[in-house]
Amino acid sequence: MTTSSAKLERALTLHRQGRLAEAASAYRIVLESEPRNADAQHLLGLVMAAMGRGREAVELIAGAVHLRPSNAAMQVNLGTALTGIGRHTDALQCFDRALAIQPGLAAAYLGRGSAFVHLHRFEPALANLGHAVRLAPDDSRAYNALGIALERAARPLEAVRCFEQALALEPNNAEAHHNLGLVLAATGQHAQSLTSIERALALQPQHAAAHSNRGIELLALGRPAEALASFDRALAIQAADATPHHNRGLALMSLERHAEALASFDRALEFAPRSAPSLQWRAQALLDLGRPLEALASLDRTVTLAAADFATHFQRGVAFAMLERYEESVASFTQALALDPDSPEAFNNRGAVLVRLFRAAEALEDFAAAIMRRPDYADAYLNSGNTRKGLGRYPEALLNIDRALSLKPDDPAATWSKAVLTLALGELREGWPLYEARFRIEPAIRMQRAFSAPRWSGLEPLQGKVLLVHSEQGLGDTLQFCRYISLLEARGAKVIFEVQPQLKKILRSLDTQAVLVGRGELPPAFDLHTPLLSLPLAFRTDLNSIPDAVPYLHVAPAAAAFWRERLAALPGLKIGLNWHGNPEAEKFSALQARSFPLAAAAGLAQLSGVSWVSLQKGPGAEQRGQVAFGAAIVQLTDPDRMGADEIADETAAILVGLDLVITADTALAHLAGALGVPVWLILQAVPDWRWLIERTDSPWYPTMRLFRQHAAGDWTEVLGRVASELANRVIARSAR
Repeated sequence: MTTSSAKLERALTLHRQGRLAEAASAYRIVLESEPRNADAQHLLGLVMAAMGRGREAVELIAGAVHLRPSNAAMQVNLGTALTGIGRHTDALQCFDRALAIQPGLAAAYLGRGSAFVHLHRFEPALANLGHAVRLAPDDSRAYNALGIALERAARPLEAVRCFEQALALEPNNAEAHHNLGLVLAATGQHAQSLTSIERALALQPQHAAAHSNRGIELLALGRPAEALASFDRALAIQAADATPHHNRGLALMSLERHAEALASFDRALEFAPRSAPSLQWRAQALLDLGRPLEALASLDRTVTLAAADFATHFQRGVAFAMLERYEESVASFTQALALDPDSPEAFNNRGAVLVRLFRAAEALEDFAAAIMRRPDYADAYLNSGNTRKGLGRYPEALLNIDRALSLKPDDPAATWSKAVLTLALGELREGWPLYEARFRIEPAIRMQRAFSAPRWSGLEPLQGKVLLVHSEQGLGDTLQFCRYISLLEARGAKVIFEVQPQLKKILRSLDTQAVLVGRGELPPAFDLHTPLLSLPLAFRTDLNSIPDAVPYLHVAPAAAAFWRERLAALPGLKIGLNWHGNPEAEKFSALQARSFPLAAAAGLAQLSGVSWVSLQKGPGAEQRGQVAFGAAIVQLTDPDRMGADEIADETAAILVGLDLVITADTALAHLAGALGVPVWLILQAVPDWRWLIERTDSPWYPTMRLFRQHAAGDWTEVLGRVASELANRVIARSAR
């Protein structure tokens, strides 16, 4: 054996042992002394291909082919190397030359068929690979390649049989195990797919794509934490790959780790900046993080890449809704429905936005369409029920909500909806337990407070116990339900009452021994705690047992005297007017606003024998300067001054000096009712649950009279009735 031959044999031995880097060095040593050694060039090219250095492989094998153009095996290997770098048409020419040299060469048909697969020409691919299998019936690789072609040609059952045959011939064929797993996944057989992919990984533990695909199957099987570990393993092997970064984001989304998911989608987009799926899922993560404006920017990019993608337009609808850009939201959901007319989710979401646009009839049509497409769609039944409630169609609403609960018995949103409907119907005993569902829906979930002491259920004895009662909703709720503090003390409790800081001063007038603390202050030690609005449940309150003695709040004598003297200078009946509440509360007013525009009260201003006093504070106060009759409404206080002293020493003191208060559904209505002041409450057609339905009085406030809209949104008519009633009162007063 010559020295050159010995060196080549040594290189080949290293090559066969899989010691590729050492083999490459050994082949290069041969080529240094024999640059035209075709075998060394050819074999070094194969090593380069195995090391993923495809272009070098092509150059080296092409050099060998140039030296030995009639070597069919070299032609085949050159074609395979060209396929590896995406030059599939050039590869076909190599395979054709190999077949011209050796017509029955199975490897050439195998290579030719694989090239056609890459070119998406499945008929010639299947013909060539079928020929390869017939020529080499014991070649596992040929069956594996034929299986790939069949799977790409949408013939999955035949593909499975080919992969199984490949594995029967070579049980350790990792690629066939992996490919079998992929085709099983495509047919929905995720457990079997996972088994095949894990067999592939047992044979090739460093197969990054197999780790990534294992993660996908684990996600499909509802095992996101394990899936996340698989994607992390894939990235440890091959970090510069968009796919496992994207899939990692999907796993984190399933685990509700949205911020981390966003980071993964961003990382995927670094490697594939035009990936519409990654942009879309990035937007979903941003929506879940409450960042709709950023989500919309991501979706705008997605639209340019996938204008006909249903999910993109659907998410745009969600983002616009979160931004309260409702017309654009409806347009986006409509576009989504044009792409998928059978999407119950798109109908349901569009309906929910139409409600916000006060287009209830259209909303109900959308909810019905959603239910028709998915008869067990609990959310659509719930939305339909809430919309019917907002229209005053209470029996229908109850049927819809009950249907939602039959489908999702523990759904807190449906339970809450039934609670407020039941309470509105006056069925308080049934409604209070359901009302506890408020703690299981947003935003209450995020605002839950942890206490070291247990919660009082209403059953445990209170004698000698220190009980923390904490306010939980708006100012009006605290003013309405603070009446229960004295009932707790009657049971022997020592009460700590935590309230909004701006109510602390007026609530000192409660006839109790309770220790008042402002929200945010550290309360004294306590044995038990309870939310304020759970007290009616604890006391089993019904319409006949509401603690209705008023007044239960009082004004300091000095403040009352000061404002009574100032009011005395006004002629005629002294009537306070309040027309606008908290703008945030309006968002929860179903199909109608609680506040009425001051302009709708023009008829009141025309009455003689009345002095009008503005009680409006904050938002809405500017309307006084925008109406022609604004000068007829006296502004005794600074409308921008609000707080504890203002409520106790100013607003409350003015209220007790007035002959009557006329107000929208705001906290001021509760303050007037708690002070025992005569108050006329102007209500939307379907108001908040506490005002019940149809009644003209309130069991909560004996001095209150209710005026309800006859038609939704028609404030002029209801305020016209108020003006007529008031005119009669003025006439009666002047006659005395």
